[in-house]
Amino acid sequence: MAFFSVIIPVYNKVSTLSDSLECIYRQDFKDFEVIAVDDGSTDGSLGVLQRYEKAGLLRLFQRHSPGPGGYAARNLGADKSTGEWLVFFDADDIMLSDHLSCFANAIGQYSDVELYVNAYQKMEGQRYLPRIKGVSSGRLTRLEALEFFARFDFIHMNGACISRERFLSLGGFPAGLYRRGGDVYFWLKVLCELKAIHYNDNVTTLWLLENSDITRDKKNLIGLHPGVDLFKEYEFRLKRSERRQLRLSINRKVLSWAVEKKQVGQSVRLDLEALRLGGMNLRLFLHTISLLVPQPYYDQLRSRIK
Repeated sequence: MAFFSVIIPVYNKVSTLSDSLECIYRQDFKDFEVIAVDDGSTDGSLGVLQRYEKAGLLRLFQRHSPGPGGYAARNLGADKSTGEWLVFFDADDIMLSDHLSCFANAIGQYSDVELYVNAYQKMEGQRYLPRIKGVSSGRLTRLEALEFFARFDFIHMNGACISRERFLSLGGFPAGLYRRGGDVYFWLKVLCELKAIHYNDNVTTLWLLENSDITRDKKNLIGLHPGVDLFKEYEFRLKRSERRQLRLSINRKVLSWAVEKKQVGQSVRLDLEALRLGGMNLRLFLHTISLLVPQPYYDQLRSRIK
């Protein structure tokens, strides 16, 4: 039985798959298994995975119908895993060599925590995008974690390590419900469930934006952000201060989707109606006002309030 199970869903990633797998095998911390779930690839990715499986480098499972967001594939990998801790990784990003060792060190120091988060950095081509500085490394209470998320998405799929037992008890990612945003739904759900998490401010993964097909496809913006459903679940289960930070977090995500919709000419009426009272600050209010501006003037106004 491995300490970590690294779960990697794969759908048509033949151009990046080998590089992403190789950076896993270069980890300083060696006690891990790799579980790959092919999600119905048609571009040769399955053949690459089968070669790695034959070499004894991973365990391979297959799904025959691609699932939106890869959520079902990740859930299958978690179900088949043997490690005490689950680490998720995308087949088109980069894991630095200390990624797993940072998790292992934090687990040894904070043994009562069930979610560990390492910082990530976005890359556009060969350019590192500026990082939003958050809190210092260490233990965060539920309130502190929600306050942090209300400011920006500090949890990325590649940067989280969660107890397998806790992941399964929460039902995993919401497969079949959302085309996009199901990961945010799940991580916010975890923050609402746990009393504390651990955050490491050291960057250990790189998110390569040019490979982000899910976020580039604006058809995935249909409907409201999944966070709207999450608030209905936890509205009366949190303390007042925590509930306000959850409202702020969800309003931020709802408005983020609305901005993307506005930029491509989609209606944002339902998004604005879904905003939660008591979960607004000046920045969110300005974004809300900007979305009411007619399209010809929208881009000019947006540039002033970013």
